Amino acid sequence: MTAPAGSLRRSWRHDVTSLGVLGRSWAVGVVLFSAARALVAWPTLGRYGVDPWVFLAIDLLTAPPYGVSQAVTVKILRDAHRPWHDALGWAAVVLGAFLAPYIYVFAASGSMPTLATVGVLVWMCVFGALAGWRMWTQVRSGRTTSR
Repeated sequence: MTAPAGSLRRSWRHDVTSLGVLGRSWAVGVVLFSAARALVAWPTLGRYGVDPWVFLAIDLLTAPPYGVSQAVTVKILRDAHRPWHDALGWAAVVLGAFLAPYIYVFAASGSMPTLATVGVLVWMCVFGALAGWRMWTQVRSGRTTSR
């Protein structure tokens, strides 16, 4: 006897390996973007007590899980045969990987001037909103019933 299609649980390994070229390309793009972001922020970080090397390390270490988890989250939410809650763990990784470098900036800096704090918060909100919008539009544009 086989289980109904909606109740099939897939392993995390299957979710990752089934991403395809576009999903993998997105993950690579996120790593490259993270490196570029760290280089742009480099001159400013040291002024506020943030070690640019640690920021770069955190940013680059969290970029692959961020990119892959974002792609897998979209893939799961696009599949009409998968329950939306299958994407919750992946979405949590997206959020944690996105926030980790910024949490380090706030923790390491001690007390940044108000303008610098607002700047980092605006940066977080803009890029967080762009990522959320990108994921939302991808989910809406490609909801499929195929396996």
